[in-house]
Amino acid sequence: MKKDVFYVVVLTVFALLFTITYFSYRTLNEKVEYTEKLVKAYELYIFSDYEKFADYVEKEGLKIEGMDLLREKKARSLLAEAKDLYKLANYGEALALFEKASNLTENEEIKKIADFYVEECKKKLEGD
Repeated sequence: MKKDVFYVVVLTVFALLFTITYFSYRTLNEKVEYTEKLVKAYELYIFSDYEKFADYVEKEGLKIEGMDLLREKKARSLLAEAKDLYKLANYGEALALFEKASNLTENEEIKKIADFYVEECKKKLEGD
């Protein structure tokens, strides 16, 4: 009789430990999958277009703090790259980047600068 009670207690303890381990694993697995999705999103942000990044974040339902800051930072980097192309007299590519930067951000300062350069690029391209 005592052996039976002992075995029931031991089996109950192991069943409880198994259940705790299973749910801990499941929680950690979900966190790892979410982190992998975040890493993929940031890879898209760094190595790809902002549009692909934004689409991926929306599709996967990721919550990324500071999306507006990332959008503005990307617009500023596009603006800087476009200015370099403008200085090198590559007006066609510069025009595309200025338009992309203007469409990407809500910041009025960046929009003014980009719109100014868009007009300048159009003038230069028409003059050719």
